Amino acid sequence: MMDMNIVVIGTGNFTLECASAVLDSKANLKGIISMPKASLPLNSADIKNFADINKIPYFEFEDLNVEESVLVLRRLAPDYILSSWPKILGAEVLKIPRLCVIGSHPTDLPFNRGRHPLHWLIVQGIRQTNLSFFRMDEGIDTGDILLKIPVEIQENDTILNLADKINSAAYQGVKIILENKNPFQGSIQDSSGANYWRKRTPFDVTLDLRMTADHIIRIVNSFTLPYPCANLIINDKILKVSFAQIVINDFQENEMQRLEPGKIISIEKKKMKIKAADKVVELTFVEELPRGLTEIKYIHPPMKYFMEFLQQGQQHFAEGLK
Repeated sequence: MMDMNIVVIGTGNFTLECASAVLDSKANLKGIISMPKASLPLNSADIKNFADINKIPYFEFEDLNVEESVLVLRRLAPDYILSSWPKILGAEVLKIPRLCVIGSHPTDLPFNRGRHPLHWLIVQGIRQTNLSFFRMDEGIDTGDILLKIPVEIQENDTILNLADKINSAAYQGVKIILENKNPFQGSIQDSSGANYWRKRTPFDVTLDLRMTADHIIRIVNSFTLPYPCANLIINDKILKVSFAQIVINDFQENEMQRLEPGKIISIEKKKMKIKAADKVVELTFVEELPRGLTEIKYIHPPMKYFMEFLQQGQQHFAEGLK
């Protein structure tokens, strides 16, 4: 399959790993397509620079389903399109390659289809997943499975660590597919037990100190830098939490039980030790904590603050959540 013509479409480091695997497999990388800078999602990569260095034809489109981009794809005449495109591809695009458009999803399909899978994998405490490659159809993550690459998730993995592992699996999987002597036929997904994860919202990354310490840590890890970070609401402030860890302390079990969730133990410039549902956690913030917090003894559940904002006519406050 070394003489295969491949087009790679996407915006991130995952896209670059797919493109690198094509080059290393000695297949023909006929073109790379990404988005204009103004349309790029969070944590996009410099796809153009990669294309320039490797002398690969490069194109930018906001929408691949319009006539202009369809004509470009047809002119490139791909056998495969490798897609990590962040928008839905229409039927016309899916029919362009001689073999198929290959998509991927970092879960053990047909399970956990849908939105923001890396976030949910971490929050749910899942320790083993797969990067599933599939023949794309007009459904969402429903196409025939071509290949699965196992990925281990460690307890302390952040979304950045996990993304790196998935990117490595992308490189490995693309090489296996392209270096196989015959095109992968694929196996039909059994959708009878399939589920779809919903879109992550700002409220999913807003901490409630009635959560267990482990749950708080997973939420923080699922949205830490370079993402906008988890939210901790105190009075009229939205503070960004970049790191969380359990504190080994001298509290006896009966003393811990007398500390209600939200009880502040200590505050430093960018750190706070605070009682969660079951243990004391230390939160590290992106910026130094505002003056005056040293006088606060408790942090209440976020709903209390939201109700106060609404009563005061401050509906705009929620706009500060990311």
